[in-house]
Amino acid sequence: MKVCPGCGALYDGHRWIPEPDDDQVRRFCKAKLENQLCVGCLRIEKRQVEGVVTIRGSFIGAHRMEVRSIVNRVASKGRHRNVAARILEVTEQKEGMVIETTDHSLAERIGKELEKAFKGNLEIKWQAKDRFVRVAWQR
Repeated sequence: MKVCPGCGALYDGHRWIPEPDDDQVRRFCKAKLENQLCVGCLRIEKRQVEGVVTIRGSFIGAHRMEVRSIVNRVASKGRHRNVAARILEVTEQKEGMVIETTDHSLAERIGKELEKAFKGNLEIKWQAKDRFVRVAWQR
C-alpha cells in the first residue's frame, strides 16, 4: 500500500483514492505503507500542463468570487473522478484569469460549467497531436 505525501491519497494496488474515508484509512493502517507521489502530485511537480483556461470579460470584475467558486467545485469533483486532474496555477488579471490544469478534461469541464452557469462565449481548441486543450470563455 502506498500513500502520497503531497495530498494524502492512498493507493490500494489498483487505483489512487484521493480522499479516503475513515474505513479505508483503518483498512490501510493495518498494511505497511510506503510514501509515493500520486499521479496528480507528480504532474504538479513536473509542471505538466494539459489544459489552459482563459477567462475574460468585464463580467469577471463583479462576479470573480462566483467564477472562482465554480472553478473550485469543478476541480474538486474532477479530483474525485481522476486523482491526476488538478489545478496547477491560477493567474489573476484585471478583467479575467488564466487557469492551468494537469488534465485536459478538467480544463474542458471548467469551460463548460462556466458557460452553463453564466452563458457567454465558449471556445475549445484541442491540439491535434497531443493531449492538450485551450479553453477560452468570455462574457
